[in-house]
Amino acid sequence: MKILIAEDDPVSLRILATILNNWGHEVVIADNGLDAWAALQQDDAPRLAILDWMMPGIEGPEVCRRVRLNDKTAPVYIILLTSLKDKERMVEGLEAGADDYLVKPFDRNELRVRLQAGARIVELQNSLAERVCELEAAVAERKQAETALRNLSLTDELTGLYNRRGFFNLAEHHLKAARRGGQASLLLYADLDGLKEINDTLGHREGSLAIARTAEILRQTFRTSDIICRLGGDEFAILAQNVSSDGLENMIARLEENLRANSKQHKHGYKLSLSVGTVWIANDNNLTIDQLVDRADKLMYEQKRRKKQLAISILLPGYDDSTNQPSVGQKLRLIR
Repeated sequence: MKILIAEDDPVSLRILATILNNWGHEVVIADNGLDAWAALQQDDAPRLAILDWMMPGIEGPEVCRRVRLNDKTAPVYIILLTSLKDKERMVEGLEAGADDYLVKPFDRNELRVRLQAGARIVELQNSLAERVCELEAAVAERKQAETALRNLSLTDELTGLYNRRGFFNLAEHHLKAARRGGQASLLLYADLDGLKEINDTLGHREGSLAIARTAEILRQTFRTSDIICRLGGDEFAILAQNVSSDGLENMIARLEENLRANSKQHKHGYKLSLSVGTVWIANDNNLTIDQLVDRADKLMYEQKRRKKQLAISILLPGYDDSTNQPSVGQKLRLIR
């Protein structure tokens, strides 16, 4: 064991060092209180120290006080070495923070026994510290596992967005806070157009990629404070917080621009398109999040229905009755 000897008397210092070396200990030497204090502040400081009571610089009891007040250092077992036999002085040394004391001239056997007692306590402290570290690591690992499990239960595996459960939990809390704070919000219900056609023509893997790309576009479009989720399948919901009625047009315009930019940048054989239903939520609105989502859902399907009617109205006038196929001019219009 590494042991510090702090003694200003050269003869006593040499005797102690020789004895401890013969017993197999590693000895660190200081001939004054300041050097002893400095040695005990090192990262690899001795865990057991024999300090003379009276030393230049600072005395042994003061070194004890400083060690006990320093929470950053590892615990040190301190034996106070003194020629004073007054019991009141002994009590003073123990109250300063010494664990034990030895009276000069010391007996070798008594020194050995007291060192053994100190070494046992140091070993117990080491074992306890290791156990505490193990428990802290176990607690941290469990917290990480709980966080991962909680995230799995609240997020969608494919997109990384909130799932239905996560959205409804967070949205309900947000609406309550928004109403208390007098803030308005905006709820958007979006459905990816043409997913069935993508699955049928390019495969379900490409359909899943289309959903993931749409989720990324939604992240780019909305703020980090907004709650974005994949409700399931090709349906998404966004609760944009603290939004004025004028902010709706800007959000929709930004979403459409990001969809167009994605289609230009990436050639997937199809264009990403969304049908969106929006509900502006005033701060005095008392509808539940389920009722608001249901209303936005209906508005979304109304937009999708209008898109289909528009596509049919464009397609029918261009048909060639003899072939039951779009005319050449109509084909160009459809591609464009």
